[in-house]
Amino acid sequence: MADRDDKPDFEKLRALRWLALAVGAGVFGASGWLMSIFTRPEVATCALAFAFGGIAFSAVFYFGALLTEGSLQKYLIRDETVIKGDNVEMLTHTRRAEDAETERWVGTYVFTRNLFGMSVIPLLILGYFYFFG
Repeated sequence: MADRDDKPDFEKLRALRWLALAVGAGVFGASGWLMSIFTRPEVATCALAFAFGGIAFSAVFYFGALLTEGSLQKYLIRDETVIKGDNVEMLTHTRRAEDAETERWVGTYVFTRNLFGMSVIPLLILGYFYFFG
């Protein structure tokens, strides 16, 4: 019986995913409207609006899952940062889940965690250049 209680709440995770998608789309739309990408699209402003939406999506899902469904954290073993030439990769090693659905949610959790981690640093660099460059 303890194994059943230890499983993630899939309904809560589905609701959280939809909330994160709505927030990400809303942030993309709002930032796109504020930067006028719908009337005068430019590559840089479109990329920034997309980045803001991606960061909002990943932050809401990752931190929401961490706060409300912390059982996914137990599947993470360790993280590595691997530098291959000009590329930097974040590798997260996980332990095997009991079933395929839990395995998919752990994959989504790791993806949003890495997306948030890898997208905040370039955004901070861009912000520095904007304000001080």
